Amino acid sequence: MVAETREDDVKKFLIIFAVLVVLVIGAIVGVVAYGISQIDTIFERAIERGGTYATGVETTVDSVDVAITKGTFQMNGLEIDNPAGYTSDHFLLLGEGAVGVALKEASMTNIRIPEFRLSSIDVNLDKSAGKANYQAILDNLKRFESGSAGDKPESETSGPKVTIDRLLIEDVNVHLVGIPGLSLVAGDVAVHVPLIELADVGGGEGMTFGELTNLVVKTVLSAAVEAGGGVIPGDILGELTGGLGDLKSLQDMGVSIVGDLGGNLGGAAKKLGEQAEGAVENATEEAREEIDKAVDDATNKAREAVGGGLGDLLGGGKDEDDDGGP
Repeated sequence: MVAETREDDVKKFLIIFAVLVVLVIGAIVGVVAYGISQIDTIFERAIERGGTYATGVETTVDSVDVAITKGTFQMNGLEIDNPAGYTSDHFLLLGEGAVGVALKEASMTNIRIPEFRLSSIDVNLDKSAGKANYQAILDNLKRFESGSAGDKPESETSGPKVTIDRLLIEDVNVHLVGIPGLSLVAGDVAVHVPLIELADVGGGEGMTFGELTNLVVKTVLSAAVEAGGGVIPGDILGELTGGLGDLKSLQDMGVSIVGDLGGNLGGAAKKLGEQAEGAVENATEEAREEIDKAVDDATNKAREAVGGGLGDLLGGGKDEDDDGGP
């Protein structure tokens, strides 16, 4: 009888132990499944809060899809708003961002992407409210880089980070809005940047999404300066160059440009030059003089930008030991 009782006790213990094991495993699986189901939301919030913190204006994204098991990452409809008071719909709008090949590493806190494409980017340089929207954005990026942009959101302190081996920024269109006299030069100007390629984005530690937003915005604006020389008015080129020159260079951020950015933009600059020539041919005598002056001024500003502040921003400035001699 005693032996049977002990045997029953052992059976009960084993049953209880097995139930507990099943419950624990079920709880772990449930937590993991819930975490995976929430990863899209986690990254979406990190992108929006990081972008808002960096630029100082509301940043939203339509959708984020992080499929760890499939090794894919996709982002659609990223929009950086204008500061208040501008007529254009946005400062920057991204059509699509997606991995070119499968993720190398992916977790709830860090994603490493061998190749990431940001496509169909639309930017408005807007002066309809007096002060240019790009000046406000660049001022905010300067505060962000200096650490004086206010309290960091949690997404920038303990949120997910991203490392990108090869970042392709393609099909960028930069529109000039609310700028007096610009129509005399080339009508409705849209500077097109076909391709910008960056490498080693995030290095070993990864970038927060605020840092990535900062990088993309200033890279796109830098490319617009190079592509728009000869058409974008000189005062705008000067303002962009001055604001960009106050920011960290890509080299200081550990990021490098693949190939010759100026060479990549050669076709765009040529097209803009043809637009300007067409405007001159169709203009009145008085307008021609204004156009010629605006084009000359813009061209000189662009040369200064590429050789000076913009070259420094892109990591192509002079060496410290260069005294300017032969």
